Amino acid sequence: MMMMNVLVVVLLLQIISLVKSLNDSLETYKATTPVVSSDDMPLPFTRAIKLTDPYMYGNDVLIATTLLSRSQYVPKTYQPSNTYDESSVQAVTLLQNGLNITNNIGIIDSITSSMLLDLYSNDGYQDKGISASSMGYLYKIFIPVYKNRSIETTATLYDKDNNVLLTFTARAHGHRDDGSSAAWPDFGNGDIGLSQFAGSGDTVTGLIAIDLNTPEPDPQLYGPWPINRFVRGIDGNAKLLLPHIRDGILIHTGNWSTSSQPWDPSMTMPDSAGCVHAHPNDIERIYNALTKIGVVAHENTFSGQSYPYEPQGIAVVQQMD
Repeated sequence: MMMMNVLVVVLLLQIISLVKSLNDSLETYKATTPVVSSDDMPLPFTRAIKLTDPYMYGNDVLIATTLLSRSQYVPKTYQPSNTYDESSVQAVTLLQNGLNITNNIGIIDSITSSMLLDLYSNDGYQDKGISASSMGYLYKIFIPVYKNRSIETTATLYDKDNNVLLTFTARAHGHRDDGSSAAWPDFGNGDIGLSQFAGSGDTVTGLIAIDLNTPEPDPQLYGPWPINRFVRGIDGNAKLLLPHIRDGILIHTGNWSTSSQPWDPSMTMPDSAGCVHAHPNDIERIYNALTKIGVVAHENTFSGQSYPYEPQGIAVVQQMD
């Protein structure tokens, strides 16, 4: 009996020692593993992106790795992906070393994601003077933009052979850069605008297939005339985003007068949810000019996804700075 008691005591001591060892190991893991908060991630990112088992995947990973691939610190052989694997960890580490980021190495946290958006959002796409006809389209719209989308610009409508049909004032500012928006119509506060990679962010840049659609059902928000729909991206950021990450981007107008503030064309236009705003008379002029060159207003599909028509035009949205 005494021998059995001794064995029980020894066994209990071994168990206590094992539990303590496990607790010590857990505390060591907690002390050495970065704790990353997603609360201050800049949109479109809502979570820290890191190596996990199974791998993290999604559109946020694809956007982050696409921006990452543009960095001079990352090898040109690196391929963007919607899966965050070991190759992306290595690429992020190289980026962080190049930018002297010392926290959360290999993890796309709030600091690293903010740097990605700030440094590499510009796709560098430039209009090389291509004509719509050279790509099999009937018209082309060139829209210059700046990093600060509160700056309105002069856009140009061309026929298929690059003859100028008209120019018009354009505003390509989405929601405010903190993700908020005031009561409609929101005339902004001079901010640069929410990232084009985020929902309701700034108008996407690049080369886009567009099409004339019949009017939207709410003339207060969209005006009474046919609108131009961004259908799918061909090059630049648009190729990544349209129509499956961003959709519903239009060139349209609206009735922006309120009881307290009548609007007139001498004033700036309000922010949108990612569309290109133009003056009411300009949207009417665009519609009339397009019909004169044989463009048809297709029945409004309210989306560029599974689009049933062949787009009739192209748009170039080019960042100028």
